[in-house]
Amino acid sequence: MHANNFHLIRFIAAVMVIYGHSYPLMGLGNLDYIQELSAGTFPTAHMGVCIFFSISGYLIAKSLLDSRTLMSYCWKRFLRIMPGLVVVVLFTIFVVGPIATNLPLSDYFSSNATFQYLKVMKIFPAYPDTLPGVFQDIPATNVNGSLWTLAYEVTCYMLLLGFFIILRKYLGYAVLLLFAGVWGSYFLWHDTLLQTHFPLRIIHLNLFDLFNFGLYFVVGSLLYLFRQWLPLKGWIAVVLFLAFVLSYFLSSTLGWLPLSVIGWVRYLFLPYFILYIGFKPPVWRNFEKIGDLSYGLYIYAYPVQQLVATFFLGEGLSVMGMFFISLVGVLPLAWMSWKFIEEPSLRLKNKLSRPYQLQTEQTK
Repeated sequence: MHANNFHLIRFIAAVMVIYGHSYPLMGLGNLDYIQELSAGTFPTAHMGVCIFFSISGYLIAKSLLDSRTLMSYCWKRFLRIMPGLVVVVLFTIFVVGPIATNLPLSDYFSSNATFQYLKVMKIFPAYPDTLPGVFQDIPATNVNGSLWTLAYEVTCYMLLLGFFIILRKYLGYAVLLLFAGVWGSYFLWHDTLLQTHFPLRIIHLNLFDLFNFGLYFVVGSLLYLFRQWLPLKGWIAVVLFLAFVLSYFLSSTLGWLPLSVIGWVRYLFLPYFILYIGFKPPVWRNFEKIGDLSYGLYIYAYPVQQLVATFFLGEGLSVMGMFFISLVGVLPLAWMSWKFIEEPSLRLKNKLSRPYQLQTEQTK
Protein backbone atom coordinates (compact mmCIF):
# COMPACT_ATOMS: atom_id res chain seq x y z
CA MET A 1 0.00 0.00 0.00
CA HIS A 2 3.03 2.28 -0.21
CA ALA A 3 4.03 4.63 -3.02
CA ASN A 4 0.52 5.41 -4.24
CA ASN A 5 -1.65 8.47 -4.85
CA PHE A 6 -4.26 8.02 -2.13
CA HIS A 7 -3.10 10.88 0.11
CA LEU A 8 -3.22 13.21 -2.89
CA ILE A 9 -6.60 11.96 -4.11
CA ARG A 10 -8.16 12.31 -0.65
CA PHE A 11 -6.66 15.78 -0.38
CA ILE A 12 -8.24 16.75 -3.71
CA ALA A 13 -11.56 15.22 -2.61
CA ALA A 14 -11.51 17.34 0.56
CA VAL A 15 -10.72 20.45 -1.48
CA MET A 16 -13.66 19.59 -3.76
CA VAL A 17 -15.94 19.56 -0.71
CA ILE A 18 -14.65 22.98 0.36
CA TYR A 19 -15.25 24.38 -3.13
CA GLY A 20 -18.72 22.87 -3.41
CA HIS A 21 -19.75 24.18 0.01
CA SER A 22 -18.68 27.72 -0.90
CA TYR A 23 -21.87 28.23 -2.92
CA PRO A 24 -24.56 27.37 -0.33
CA LEU A 25 -22.58 29.03 2.46
CA MET A 26 -22.73 32.27 0.47
CA GLY A 27 -26.45 31.85 -0.15
CA LEU A 28 -25.99 30.96 -3.82
CA GLY A 29 -27.73 27.57 -3.79
CA ASN A 30 -26.24 24.13 -4.25
CA LEU A 31 -25.43 24.33 -7.98
CA ASP A 32 -21.69 25.00 -8.22
CA TYR A 33 -19.88 26.03 -11.39
CA ILE A 34 -18.32 22.62 -12.08
CA GLN A 35 -21.71 20.98 -11.61
CA GLU A 36 -23.21 23.50 -14.02
CA LEU A 37 -20.49 22.85 -16.63
CA SER A 38 -21.08 19.10 -16.32
CA ALA A 39 -24.84 19.53 -16.74
CA GLY A 40 -25.42 18.31 -13.20
CA THR A 41 -23.42 15.08 -13.46
CA PHE A 42 -20.62 16.24 -11.13
CA PRO A 43 -21.88 17.99 -7.98
CA THR A 44 -18.45 18.85 -6.66
CA ALA A 45 -18.89 18.53 -2.90
CA HIS A 46 -20.99 15.39 -3.21
CA MET A 47 -18.48 13.75 -5.55
CA GLY A 48 -15.69 14.57 -3.12
CA VAL A 49 -17.55 12.62 -0.42
CA CYS A 50 -18.21 9.74 -2.84
CA ILE A 51 -14.48 9.55 -3.58
CA PHE A 52 -13.84 9.19 0.16
CA PHE A 53 -16.34 6.33 0.39
CA SER A 54 -14.88 4.60 -2.69
CA ILE A 55 -11.34 4.60 -1.26
CA SER A 56 -12.61 3.76 2.20
CA GLY A 57 -14.44 0.66 0.94
CA TYR A 58 -11.21 -0.79 -0.44
CA LEU A 59 -8.97 0.12 2.48
CA ILE A 60 -11.46 -0.84 5.21
CA ALA A 61 -12.02 -4.26 3.64
CA LYS A 62 -8.25 -4.70 3.67
CA SER A 63 -8.05 -3.49 7.26
CA LEU A 64 -10.73 -5.95 8.35
CA LEU A 65 -8.96 -8.95 6.81
CA ASP A 66 -5.57 -7.79 8.09
CA SER A 67 -6.84 -7.32 11.66
CA ARG A 68 -5.96 -10.09 14.09
CA THR A 69 -9.11 -9.64 16.20
CA LEU A 70 -12.51 -8.09 15.84
CA MET A 71 -11.60 -5.70 18.65
CA SER A 72 -8.44 -4.69 16.80
CA TYR A 73 -10.50 -3.74 13.74
CA CYS A 74 -12.92 -1.69 15.84
CA TRP A 75 -10.03 -0.05 17.72
CA LYS A 76 -8.38 1.05 14.46
CA ARG A 77 -11.64 2.50 13.20
CA PHE A 78 -12.13 4.32 16.53
CA LEU A 79 -8.63 5.80 16.36
CA ARG A 80 -9.16 7.04 12.81
CA ILE A 81 -12.41 8.85 13.53
CA MET A 82 -12.80 9.79 17.18
CA PRO A 83 -9.65 11.66 18.31
CA GLY A 84 -9.91 14.14 15.45
CA LEU A 85 -13.65 14.50 15.96
CA VAL A 86 -13.34 15.13 19.70
CA VAL A 87 -10.77 17.87 19.14
CA VAL A 88 -12.72 19.62 16.38
CA VAL A 89 -15.84 19.64 18.56
CA LEU A 90 -13.90 21.20 21.44
CA PHE A 91 -12.24 23.63 19.02
CA THR A 92 -15.65 24.63 17.70
CA ILE A 93 -17.07 25.26 21.18
CA PHE A 94 -14.09 27.05 22.70
CA VAL A 95 -12.54 28.84 19.70
CA VAL A 96 -15.01 29.21 16.82
CA GLY A 97 -18.00 29.94 19.07
CA PRO A 98 -16.41 32.77 21.09
CA ILE A 99 -15.08 34.36 17.89
CA ALA A 100 -18.39 34.25 16.05
CA THR A 101 -21.10 34.61 18.70
CA ASN A 102 -23.08 37.83 18.89
CA LEU A 103 -23.71 37.22 22.59
CA PRO A 104 -21.54 38.35 25.49
CA LEU A 105 -19.07 35.59 26.29
CA SER A 106 -20.57 35.18 29.75
CA ASP A 107 -23.95 34.45 28.17
CA TYR A 108 -22.43 32.15 25.57
CA PHE A 109 -20.61 29.99 28.13
CA SER A 110 -23.47 29.99 30.64
CA SER A 111 -25.94 28.69 28.05
CA ASN A 112 -26.80 24.99 28.22
CA ALA A 113 -27.04 25.02 24.41
CA THR A 114 -23.28 25.67 24.18
CA PHE A 115 -22.38 22.39 25.82
CA GLN A 116 -25.21 20.48 24.18
CA TYR A 117 -22.97 20.69 21.12
CA LEU A 118 -20.79 18.02 22.77
CA LYS A 119 -23.43 15.54 21.60
CA VAL A 120 -21.87 15.77 18.13
CA MET A 121 -19.20 13.38 19.47
CA LYS A 122 -21.70 10.52 19.45
CA ILE A 123 -21.62 10.78 15.61
CA PHE A 124 -25.15 9.50 15.07
CA PRO A 125 -28.13 11.88 15.11
CA ALA A 126 -29.94 13.47 16.62
CA TYR A 127 -27.52 16.15 17.82
CA PRO A 128 -27.52 19.94 17.63
CA ASP A 129 -25.55 21.75 14.94
CA THR A 130 -25.93 25.26 16.29
CA LEU A 131 -24.30 27.31 19.01
CA PRO A 132 -25.84 30.29 20.85
CA GLY A 133 -25.54 33.45 18.80
CA VAL A 134 -23.15 31.81 16.32
CA PHE A 135 -23.59 32.25 12.56
CA GLN A 136 -27.07 33.72 13.00
CA ASP A 137 -26.66 36.52 10.44
CA ILE A 138 -25.32 34.56 7.46
CA PRO A 139 -27.11 32.32 4.92
CA ALA A 140 -26.38 29.04 6.75
CA THR A 141 -26.76 28.93 10.53
CA ASN A 142 -25.38 25.43 11.16
CA VAL A 143 -21.92 25.13 12.66
CA ASN A 144 -20.40 22.14 10.88
CA GLY A 145 -22.46 20.75 8.02
CA SER A 146 -19.81 18.22 7.01
CA LEU A 147 -19.91 15.95 10.05
CA TRP A 148 -23.24 14.29 9.21
CA THR A 149 -21.56 11.93 6.71
CA LEU A 150 -19.38 10.39 9.45
CA ALA A 151 -22.37 8.39 10.70
CA TYR A 152 -22.75 6.82 7.25
CA GLU A 153 -19.03 6.03 7.15
CA VAL A 154 -19.17 4.32 10.55
CA THR A 155 -22.32 2.44 9.53
CA CYS A 156 -20.46 1.04 6.51
CA TYR A 157 -17.63 -0.07 8.82
CA MET A 158 -20.08 -1.89 11.07
CA LEU A 159 -22.09 -3.46 8.25
CA LEU A 160 -18.91 -4.91 6.76
CA LEU A 161 -17.96 -6.23 10.19
CA GLY A 162 -21.43 -7.71 10.62
CA PHE A 163 -21.19 -9.56 7.32
CA PHE A 164 -17.79 -10.89 8.39
CA ILE A 165 -19.05 -12.14 11.75
CA ILE A 166 -22.06 -13.90 10.23
CA LEU A 167 -20.57 -15.15 6.95
CA ARG A 168 -16.84 -15.16 7.59
CA LYS A 169 -15.77 -17.64 4.91
CA TYR A 170 -18.10 -16.12 2.36
CA LEU A 171 -17.58 -12.44 3.06
CA GLY A 172 -16.87 -11.53 -0.56
CA TYR A 173 -19.94 -13.34 -1.86
CA ALA A 174 -22.15 -11.79 0.84
CA VAL A 175 -20.97 -8.29 -0.08
CA LEU A 176 -21.44 -9.12 -3.76
CA LEU A 177 -25.01 -10.23 -3.08
CA LEU A 178 -25.67 -7.01 -1.16
CA PHE A 179 -24.34 -4.99 -4.07
CA ALA A 180 -26.41 -6.93 -6.60
CA GLY A 181 -29.55 -6.39 -4.55
CA VAL A 182 -29.15 -2.64 -3.97
CA TRP A 183 -27.58 -1.69 -7.31
CA GLY A 184 -29.86 -4.04 -9.25
CA SER A 185 -32.97 -2.50 -7.69
CA TYR A 186 -31.69 1.07 -8.15
CA PHE A 187 -34.50 2.17 -10.44
CA LEU A 188 -37.08 0.92 -7.95
CA TRP A 189 -35.83 2.94 -4.98
CA HIS A 190 -33.87 5.89 -6.37
CA ASP A 191 -36.60 8.40 -7.23
CA THR A 192 -38.86 7.43 -4.32
CA LEU A 193 -36.19 7.61 -1.62
CA LEU A 194 -34.62 10.74 -3.14
CA GLN A 195 -37.89 12.64 -2.80
CA THR A 196 -38.86 11.24 0.61
CA HIS A 197 -36.91 11.41 3.84
CA PHE A 198 -36.95 7.83 5.11
CA PRO A 199 -35.15 7.70 8.47
CA LEU A 200 -33.97 4.35 9.80
CA ARG A 201 -34.89 3.40 13.34
CA ILE A 202 -32.25 3.47 16.09
CA ILE A 203 -29.43 4.90 13.92
CA HIS A 204 -31.65 7.71 12.51
CA LEU A 205 -29.97 7.80 9.12
CA ASN A 206 -31.66 8.55 5.83
CA LEU A 207 -32.07 5.38 3.75
CA PHE A 208 -31.34 7.12 0.44
CA ASP A 209 -28.03 8.49 1.70
CA LEU A 210 -27.10 5.11 3.16
CA PHE A 211 -27.78 3.40 -0.17
CA ASN A 212 -26.05 6.17 -2.10
CA PHE A 213 -22.82 6.40 -0.09
CA GLY A 214 -22.95 2.72 0.77
CA LEU A 215 -22.82 1.64 -2.86
CA TYR A 216 -19.55 3.47 -3.41
CA PHE A 217 -18.18 1.85 -0.26
CA VAL A 218 -19.42 -1.60 -1.32
CA VAL A 219 -17.91 -1.36 -4.80
CA GLY A 220 -14.60 -0.32 -3.24
CA SER A 221 -14.80 -3.30 -0.88
CA LEU A 222 -15.56 -5.70 -3.72
CA LEU A 223 -12.54 -4.46 -5.64
CA TYR A 224 -10.42 -5.56 -2.69
CA LEU A 225 -12.24 -8.79 -1.82
CA PHE A 226 -12.16 -9.96 -5.45
CA ARG A 227 -8.88 -8.29 -6.39
CA GLN A 228 -7.64 -11.54 -8.01
CA TRP A 229 -10.60 -11.55 -10.38
CA LEU A 230 -11.17 -7.80 -10.71
CA PRO A 231 -7.72 -6.34 -11.47
CA LEU A 232 -7.30 -2.58 -11.78
CA LYS A 233 -6.56 -2.23 -15.49
CA GLY A 234 -6.41 0.89 -17.62
CA TRP A 235 -8.60 -0.51 -20.40
CA ILE A 236 -11.35 -1.37 -17.89
CA ALA A 237 -11.20 2.16 -16.48
CA VAL A 238 -11.54 3.54 -20.03
CA VAL A 239 -14.50 1.26 -20.81
CA LEU A 240 -16.29 2.35 -17.63
CA PHE A 241 -15.57 5.99 -18.41
CA LEU A 242 -17.03 5.58 -21.90
CA ALA A 243 -20.07 3.87 -20.37
CA PHE A 244 -20.47 6.85 -18.05
CA VAL A 245 -20.23 9.31 -20.94
CA LEU A 246 -22.68 7.21 -22.97
CA SER A 247 -25.15 7.17 -20.09
CA TYR A 248 -25.01 10.97 -20.00
CA PHE A 249 -25.47 11.25 -23.78
CA LEU A 250 -28.40 8.83 -23.91
CA SER A 251 -30.19 10.38 -20.95
CA SER A 252 -29.36 14.08 -20.71
CA THR A 253 -28.76 14.80 -24.42
CA LEU A 254 -31.11 12.46 -26.27
CA GLY A 255 -33.62 11.81 -23.50
CA TRP A 256 -33.82 8.11 -24.35
CA LEU A 257 -33.07 7.04 -20.78
CA PRO A 258 -33.95 8.56 -17.38
CA LEU A 259 -31.37 10.92 -15.89
CA SER A 260 -30.93 8.55 -12.96
CA VAL A 261 -29.01 6.21 -15.31
CA ILE A 262 -26.03 8.55 -14.94
CA GLY A 263 -25.81 7.86 -11.21
CA TRP A 264 -26.38 4.14 -11.74
CA VAL A 265 -23.33 3.87 -14.00
CA ARG A 266 -21.31 6.22 -11.81
CA TYR A 267 -21.46 3.74 -8.91
CA LEU A 268 -19.27 1.45 -11.01
CA PHE A 269 -17.13 3.99 -12.83
CA LEU A 270 -16.06 6.28 -9.99
CA PRO A 271 -14.69 3.72 -7.47
CA TYR A 272 -12.90 1.73 -10.16
CA PHE A 273 -11.36 4.84 -11.76
CA ILE A 274 -10.31 6.36 -8.42
CA LEU A 275 -8.68 3.13 -7.23
CA TYR A 276 -6.97 2.62 -10.59
CA ILE A 277 -5.46 6.10 -10.38
CA GLY A 278 -4.71 5.60 -6.69
CA PHE A 279 -2.42 2.64 -7.30
CA LYS A 280 -0.55 4.22 -10.21
CA PRO A 281 3.02 5.44 -9.56
CA PRO A 282 2.88 8.63 -7.48
CA VAL A 283 2.47 11.82 -9.49
CA TRP A 284 3.89 13.82 -6.55
CA ARG A 285 6.36 11.65 -4.68
CA ASN A 286 6.94 14.06 -1.80
CA PHE A 287 3.27 14.67 -1.08
CA GLU A 288 3.00 11.81 1.42
CA LYS A 289 5.72 13.44 3.52
CA ILE A 290 3.22 16.19 4.39
CA GLY A 291 0.85 13.66 5.92
CA ASP A 292 -2.79 12.77 5.34
CA LEU A 293 -4.49 16.14 5.65
CA SER A 294 -7.81 15.03 4.17
CA TYR A 295 -9.69 14.27 7.40
CA GLY A 296 -8.56 17.50 9.01
CA LEU A 297 -9.57 19.47 5.94
CA TYR A 298 -12.95 17.79 5.93
CA ILE A 299 -13.87 18.30 9.59
CA TYR A 300 -12.47 21.84 10.02
CA ALA A 301 -13.32 23.46 6.69
CA TYR A 302 -17.03 24.10 7.26
CA PRO A 303 -16.70 26.18 10.46
CA VAL A 304 -13.75 28.02 8.89
CA GLN A 305 -15.89 28.81 5.85
CA GLN A 306 -18.65 30.01 8.16
CA LEU A 307 -16.18 32.35 9.86
CA VAL A 308 -15.14 33.68 6.46
CA ALA A 309 -18.79 34.28 5.59
CA THR A 310 -19.38 36.00 8.95
CA PHE A 311 -16.56 38.51 8.54
CA PHE A 312 -16.27 38.98 4.76
CA LEU A 313 -19.63 38.21 3.13
CA GLY A 314 -20.71 41.86 3.31
CA GLU A 315 -17.37 43.00 1.86
CA GLY A 316 -17.99 41.90 -1.72
CA LEU A 317 -16.65 38.39 -1.20
CA SER A 318 -16.68 36.23 -4.35
CA VAL A 319 -17.09 32.47 -4.47
CA MET A 320 -13.45 31.99 -5.38
CA GLY A 321 -12.48 34.42 -2.63
CA MET A 322 -14.47 32.34 -0.15
CA PHE A 323 -12.84 29.17 -1.46
CA PHE A 324 -9.23 30.40 -1.36
CA ILE A 325 -9.45 32.24 1.98
CA SER A 326 -11.08 29.20 3.57
CA LEU A 327 -8.51 26.82 2.10
CA VAL A 328 -5.61 28.94 3.31
CA GLY A 329 -7.23 29.20 6.74
CA VAL A 330 -7.98 25.51 7.15
CA LEU A 331 -4.68 24.07 5.88
CA PRO A 332 -2.73 24.85 9.09
CA LEU A 333 -5.56 23.37 11.18
CA ALA A 334 -5.59 20.22 9.06
CA TRP A 335 -1.82 19.87 9.36
CA MET A 336 -1.93 20.31 13.14
CA SER A 337 -4.80 17.83 13.37
CA TRP A 338 -2.74 15.25 11.49
CA LYS A 339 0.58 15.97 13.20
CA PHE A 340 -0.57 16.27 16.80
CA ILE A 341 -3.86 14.32 16.96
CA GLU A 342 -4.43 11.81 14.16
CA GLU A 343 -0.91 10.50 13.51
CA PRO A 344 -0.07 10.00 17.23
CA SER A 345 -3.45 8.29 17.72
CA LEU A 346 -2.86 5.92 14.83
CA ARG A 347 0.41 4.80 16.42
CA LEU A 348 -1.74 3.15 19.10
CA LYS A 349 -3.54 0.89 16.65
CA ASN A 350 -1.44 -2.20 17.46
CA LYS A 351 -1.71 -1.88 21.25
CA LEU A 352 -4.49 -4.44 21.63
CA SER A 353 -3.76 -8.11 22.19
CA ARG A 354 -3.87 -10.33 19.11
CA PRO A 355 -4.93 -13.91 19.96
CA TYR A 356 -5.99 -15.01 16.49
CA GLN A 357 -5.85 -13.98 12.87
CA LEU A 358 -9.02 -13.02 11.03
CA GLN A 359 -9.21 -14.81 7.69
CA THR A 360 -11.67 -15.61 4.93
CA GLU A 361 -11.35 -17.93 1.99
CA GLN A 362 -10.26 -14.96 -0.11
CA THR A 363 -7.14 -14.46 2.05
CA LYS A 364 -6.06 -18.06 2.57
